[in-house]
Amino acid sequence: MSEAIRLNISNSFYVSDISPTDKPAYVEHLREKEIYAQTLAIPFPYTDADADQWIQTVADETVKQGRSVNWAIRRSDGYLVGGIGFHHFQLGSSFKAEIGYWLAKPYWNQGIMTEAVRKVSAFGFKEFGLAKISANVFLNNKGSARVLEKTGYRLEGTLRSHYKKDGKLFDGLLYGKLATDI
Repeated sequence: MSEAIRLNISNSFYVSDISPTDKPAYVEHLREKEIYAQTLAIPFPYTDADADQWIQTVADETVKQGRSVNWAIRRSDGYLVGGIGFHHFQLGSSFKAEIGYWLAKPYWNQGIMTEAVRKVSAFGFKEFGLAKISANVFLNNKGSARVLEKTGYRLEGTLRSHYKKDGKLFDGLLYGKLATDI
C-alpha cells in the first residue's frame, strides 16, 4: 500500500490522493472548454469514460511507482477542485520530472494554484529527490506562466511549433526549477 499524501495549501484547500469518488467532480469541472483550451491531455467534451480512464491511469501509475505522483486539489470539505502531479519520470531512478496542473474555473485567480505548485514542487525535491522540475505552458496561457514565475520557475525557452491541437501548430514556453533554486 502506498503512502497517502496531504499537503495543506491554506486553511481552505489541500492536496491529497485521487479517489474513485472524485469522478463526478472531474466530469463537472473538466467540461469547461477554457480548461481544455489550456491543456494538451484533457479531452473535450470530458465524459464519464474519460474520468474513469484517468482514475484508472492514476491507480495503475501509483502501483507502478510505489506511491502516488498525481493528486487532487481539494477544498477543506474534501471536494476536488483541481489536479496536480508529476509526469515523465520513474520514482527512484529519474532526477527530473515535469509538473502539470489544472484548476476548476471558479477557483482561478485566488492564489490556490500558486501555493499548490509551490508545495508540490518542494515535495518533489524533498521526497522524490528530484534535481529539476520542468513545466510546459502554451504561449497564450499567461495565468499558468505567472504561477510558475511566482513559484521560482525560470523561463528556459520558447518551444516553436511545439504543440498541435485541433489541427493547429502553436508555440509553448518551457520553465524549469532546480532543487538548488529553493
